[in-house]
Amino acid sequence: MRKLKWGLIVSLLVVLAVLGWRPLIGQADYTINHYDMQVNVQKDGSAQVTQAMTYEFDDNYHGVFNVQDLRGIQGAKFEQVTTKLNNGPTIEAKATQSGQSNTYQLTKTKQQLRVKLYRTVQDDDQLRVTYRYRLLGVVTNYADTAELNWKIIGAGWDGPLKHVRLIIQLPATQVTNLQAWTHGPLAGQTKVDKKAGRVTMTLPRNPANSFVESHLLFPTSVTSTNRRTSPKKRKAAVQKQEAALAKAANQKRQRQAWLFKAVYSVAVAIFGLTLLGIWWWLRRHPANQHQRPIPINHSFDVPTVKPAVAQSLWRTASPDTKALSAEILQATADHELKLTVTPTKRQPDVALVQLKPLSNSFLAHCFKKVTATDTLTIKALKAFGQRDKKGRLNSWFSAWQAEIDEQVAVYQDATNFSIRNHWVGFSVAILILSLLVTLSGLLISSKTAMITGLVTVAIAIGFTSLAVINYHRLTINTDEGLALVNQINGFQRMLKDIGHFNTAEIGDLILWEQILPYAAAFGLAQQVTAKLKVDFGTVALETGIGVYYPIFFVGNNVNFDLSGVIGSGFSSALDAASNVSSSSGGSGGFSGGNSGGFGGGSGGGAF
Repeated sequence: MRKLKWGLIVSLLVVLAVLGWRPLIGQADYTINHYDMQVNVQKDGSAQVTQAMTYEFDDNYHGVFNVQDLRGIQGAKFEQVTTKLNNGPTIEAKATQSGQSNTYQLTKTKQQLRVKLYRTVQDDDQLRVTYRYRLLGVVTNYADTAELNWKIIGAGWDGPLKHVRLIIQLPATQVTNLQAWTHGPLAGQTKVDKKAGRVTMTLPRNPANSFVESHLLFPTSVTSTNRRTSPKKRKAAVQKQEAALAKAANQKRQRQAWLFKAVYSVAVAIFGLTLLGIWWWLRRHPANQHQRPIPINHSFDVPTVKPAVAQSLWRTASPDTKALSAEILQATADHELKLTVTPTKRQPDVALVQLKPLSNSFLAHCFKKVTATDTLTIKALKAFGQRDKKGRLNSWFSAWQAEIDEQVAVYQDATNFSIRNHWVGFSVAILILSLLVTLSGLLISSKTAMITGLVTVAIAIGFTSLAVINYHRLTINTDEGLALVNQINGFQRMLKDIGHFNTAEIGDLILWEQILPYAAAFGLAQQVTAKLKVDFGTVALETGIGVYYPIFFVGNNVNFDLSGVIGSGFSSALDAASNVSSSSGGSGGFSGGNSGGFGGGSGGGAF
């Protein structure tokens, strides 16, 4: 059968290109959530810091570490670190060089304060770590203002920080001249509470190796005992500087907003144009009308086409190995082949002996390439499939299927077949595009995404429903093909319900010799042969169905399914051929050994 044509691939690729395609980047086996910092500024210009974060692990680790940059200030005093594993108690770690769990090692220089915390964790564990320390000289008192300018989150985090909340609390309230600016990802928000003397910064996600900088101005009376002073005036310069930075940031936000709107508009336009294009195409390609015949319940007439074609029309698909076994039986009846069956403990061994040139191209290739004699066994075929690195067995089978497909195409309406397949491709494209348009709506807002999703999903569901209706409504066969398929369906139902009929009354054994290959194609040979023995008797079968009797009634065992053995044997051989490792770099099974590639010692992880 013709393969389905998936439409509108170009539109999908355009949307992916517009939205941006990002390669996958390897990440550590942990994430950091709920990153919180509470900074309590003291009157002497120092800051009491509580820094807490939750690690969520996807592997086993020995511990974590934290670095605080001290450049630009007057030093630090570390106080403690505590941990809370999952829902357990909060435990204070001890300072020691032992490296045991729940201990830490402190390294302090003029440039940085580094804490290495040992805490054994396993996959799926959550570890809440809280550091407490005091930073000295973080505020400078100028002649006209006090200033705090601090990268409160440094650029040394190798992974992103999620759900960030930063609070700077001044040692005074009612700070009317409090001003605060924050530099970092544009998605962050800064709240200045002058009444409480507090600045709160929130950020859904801070990317890896990205800093968040907080810049505060407030009266010098707030840090009245601060010894870090300067006689210079600072306020006007800071305000000018921050105004320029704020203007640049707002312009960047505006450009980003226009870009997001453009992406969303393009996605919506593509979705709309796709719908319009589908409507135009369907109007330009009307389906042909055919009158379906009245279904035949049971037909006793042998189909006018060979078994493989009959099966393909019945299944609306390319012929399978059951159809191939049917053609083998047909070739046996035409005296092109002779079948021999040797009973074994597991499965009978079937051998095919060639008597004259074969009409089946797949079998002809097998006899020419697999065996050097006129005898071909299923065992030899499987062995050939296992060593068939070029996939020749599957190629021969596909070529034979294509030959049957061409014979089936005579009875099919190519126009209706194409329209039906287009309905399938259109519905898939609409589903994918509706998802992409909804995702592009997230660039604007969650509300936009929700409204867009409701509209596009409704359209996609409605269109998919139409596609299902038209897929089943459209007739893919010609008038001649409909009549033939109707007769084949009735014939298949007759064989399936063979137990309700007296086969001896339907026809003589010569007729049933013609019917048996069709029964094999439909997977019904075993029950048909069993019924023949009941209705005709063993003596009549021995004389009247001489070609098939020795192979279907081995030792009078009517439970032997010859067509099933042949079909499963060929299936196994084809499966073996498709699972051979590829020497050309194509699809196939795994290979052993070592090709000498670099990177064998690569790896990584936490300490």
